[in-house]
Amino acid sequence: MSKLRSKSIRFYRDEKGITGLETAIILIAFIVVAAVFAFTVMTTGLFSTEKAKTTAQAGIAEASSTFAPKGGVIATCTKDAAGKCDHVGSITFQITTASGSSGTSIGRAKIALIYSDDNQRDSTNAAITDRDTADDAGPPIVIGGIMKTVTISKIVATTADAGELLQQGDVAEIKVDLNTTADNVTKLGKNQIFRLELIPQQGGSLIISRKTPPELMPVMNLE
Repeated sequence: MSKLRSKSIRFYRDEKGITGLETAIILIAFIVVAAVFAFTVMTTGLFSTEKAKTTAQAGIAEASSTFAPKGGVIATCTKDAAGKCDHVGSITFQITTASGSSGTSIGRAKIALIYSDDNQRDSTNAAITDRDTADDAGPPIVIGGIMKTVTISKIVATTADAGELLQQGDVAEIKVDLNTTADNVTKLGKNQIFRLELIPQQGGSLIISRKTPPELMPVMNLE
């Protein structure tokens, strides 16, 4: 009887099962914490990847040119009193949307132009008209730089009533009349390099850089 009692006492005092249960609880706690940590890390990584992707796409869209040149650059001369070509009077070129670019506005007030050559720099938006004359009835009054008037017209339209939106397949012509009467500008003459930068509201700019020929003609295709 005493032996049976001693065995029962040892059975009740055996804590091996309790120790195993505590170990299991701690192991489960570690697994839960690791799962939460892994979920947090994965969520943060996915968010960072998506943010980086969006930022990269926005950067590429901003750096990529919105417009692409279409055709040649044509310059015309202004003649002197003797009827001889003295300097460049206008520059005309065509643009279309760049590959992969969506529709872009060609509204004159929404496009900036920067002109530069070895003698001067001029910047304005395309919504300018006769910048060298404030009053047509009076003498010319200098109110601008070498760019006098800018004209933008759509010459090929793939969609009717598209308005000022230049879409894929459309072609627009831009004509820049140069100011040749103001005292604060240097006329663009022969054998000179000039640069026109067309800057839309969104996307990269389009740069047109050409050199005038050694001999000016009434109409010149600038290669």
